[in-house]
Amino acid sequence: MRLYAIPILKNRWAYYCHSTIPSVSRLTKAVDWSSKKWETLGKADPDTWKKKLYIRGSNIMNQLDYQEWFFKSVPGTNEIESAVEKVLIHHPTMLSNSSLDSELKALLKERVPYHKKYMYYSAYWVPITCTFVIVPLVPNIPLAYNLFRLYSHYKAYKGAEHLQILSDQGSLVYTANQAIDGVFTNIQLNDAQEIEFPNKVKEAFEVSPTKPNLISLEGDIAGALSHDQIKQLVDRLQIPGLELELNRARFQILKQVAMERYKA
Repeated sequence: MRLYAIPILKNRWAYYCHSTIPSVSRLTKAVDWSSKKWETLGKADPDTWKKKLYIRGSNIMNQLDYQEWFFKSVPGTNEIESAVEKVLIHHPTMLSNSSLDSELKALLKERVPYHKKYMYYSAYWVPITCTFVIVPLVPNIPLAYNLFRLYSHYKAYKGAEHLQILSDQGSLVYTANQAIDGVFTNIQLNDAQEIEFPNKVKEAFEVSPTKPNLISLEGDIAGALSHDQIKQLVDRLQIPGLELELNRARFQILKQVAMERYKA
């Protein structure tokens, strides 16, 4: 199991877990099977309810917090046969070991109780949403969503809990990575306060302060990690799943900075 800390801005970064540890959890294996079935819905004809459900569900999943996706990808102690003795956290030299360590510890202190709390909340709603079956042939969307959120919070909780144990044991080792440095050598990232957004971002908040259309954040923004630079990282590290997670984190981080600045 390896972790990566990738800066999106100079003072905001995202974590990624690359794990090849085989899971011994029946629940995880069942969910992996369900995920494959879910992907088959995306191959349905565009006008069918299956395709529409897949698109709607995918949009909901992409709105989930990028940090939750990170913790979900960390195998829990209940999923592995033997204890992990050491985990390397790869990062560019522009990020110091001390800042990474303090930030991750603060994040774990917040996220372990957070996901545990909402895991129980989701479990509470499952029996209620079981009663929402109106027509047998129509999927019970509220139940499916609550089951998804229950599992998502459970996985994130167990992953964060595992990292907390490793952190307390001093088993997280921060190491500068030359492959990552090869990409960041010629990149000039800015702090969140220094980012200059396109005028469309400010205008979007003026039109709809609560639900602004921030599609312009998908484009390149000076001082932020670009999509092309993310592709370069993926090519150097040879981790295909990294691209999706970094693009998700990039959009959410930029959105958060924009909301802090423009939302009334």
